[in-house]
Amino acid sequence: MRIAFTSFARVRQFASVLAAGNLAVYRNIMELPHSHDGKKHVPIPSGKYVVGCTDIMTGGPSKEDGCFLRVYYPSQIKDVYEHSSRWASWLPHQKYVEGYTIVLGMIPFFGKKLISWAFGNSYIPVVVDAELCNEQRFPVIVFSHGLTACRTAYSTFCSDISSHGFIVAAIEHRDGSACMTYSLETEQNSKGGLVESWIPYKPMQFEKDDMPFRQEQLEIRTRECSQTLDLLLKLNDGADIKHVLQATVDLGMFKGVMDLSMTVIAGHSFGSATLLRTLAADKRFKIGMAMDAWMWPLKDEIELAKSVEQPLLFINMEAFQTAPNLKAMKRFTVDADHTERRVVTLKGSVHKNQVDLPFLLPLYLRRLTGSHSVIDPLVAMELNNRLTLLYLSKHLGHPVDEDHSKLVEKHAEWYYEGIP
Repeated sequence: MRIAFTSFARVRQFASVLAAGNLAVYRNIMELPHSHDGKKHVPIPSGKYVVGCTDIMTGGPSKEDGCFLRVYYPSQIKDVYEHSSRWASWLPHQKYVEGYTIVLGMIPFFGKKLISWAFGNSYIPVVVDAELCNEQRFPVIVFSHGLTACRTAYSTFCSDISSHGFIVAAIEHRDGSACMTYSLETEQNSKGGLVESWIPYKPMQFEKDDMPFRQEQLEIRTRECSQTLDLLLKLNDGADIKHVLQATVDLGMFKGVMDLSMTVIAGHSFGSATLLRTLAADKRFKIGMAMDAWMWPLKDEIELAKSVEQPLLFINMEAFQTAPNLKAMKRFTVDADHTERRVVTLKGSVHKNQVDLPFLLPLYLRRLTGSHSVIDPLVAMELNNRLTLLYLSKHLGHPVDEDHSKLVEKHAEWYYEGIP
């Protein structure tokens, strides 16, 4: 995910609307479809399970020695609205306001005010530390975010997929690609406690002289994906975990509930480049789900595709893909008779149709942040998620859900197959 304002003049215009107290205009540009009990939120997950979530950070006092993730999982709760007081905040910490301000390249004072106003009262309709459903074993997806994102930026996708019976581990990468993240390090005093060491986004020239740095980031990201799978295996075995965050839930509840025989790795943008590298390096991952893959960091790795043997689904957003990007992607789809490689493109879509922004921003700010699309954001996300679930059902050996097939057929005019 990359965020950029198209016009600061428009931002100033918007600020003037607020300052002038023009309530009619304010209500028009503020109208949003998803709200409950005064809480603005991303769409309610569509599956039969109410989703729970918890954050986990493991390892020693160094970001290189462990992993940081949010786990979304099917819970035992029956009504998501009854537990709205426990919904997760979309901004996990006030420091992420600073992070998004850096990403947007805004003046700190004004940027923090705007980000706090836009996202400060936004929620994810998942129940923090809910009791895990233990009626069956659930397949697992490890998710890698894109540039400028974090572990909450794809909560619509992650929570919706989880509500259909998946455990989704959304990594927060600490390679300088997240809008903001942190590690816990030993405090330099006699007490030897742990303190937050914040890691802001590292701005770089985009697709120019950034290749060496992107390669360094990919090395870190690939390691973090494998470390996350290591962690999930330990949790499933009931092993003791060195949880360096303040414990908010008994991690023992994950023992024996994960089916890790066909672990999936998914990602968006830079996260898709990450998953392709990871599929080649770590064969414990059996299926790849690449959302609007940014192929620039892999454009010179001609032989990488030969090392990726697993099934792959690419779901592209029309506005983002370029001829060079598709050329690099095509290497992963040709000469793959031994497994299924599928490419689907959503018409009238933009890069951010696979993230949460279109559901949290009014139309005015969607236009400013490049989040506005011809396709309805809900249709784009529904298609993205149902295509994902149908592909996973096929390769996991699960029964096909006819409702997923019908929704995809209903919106068939909004997508096409293959690489032109």
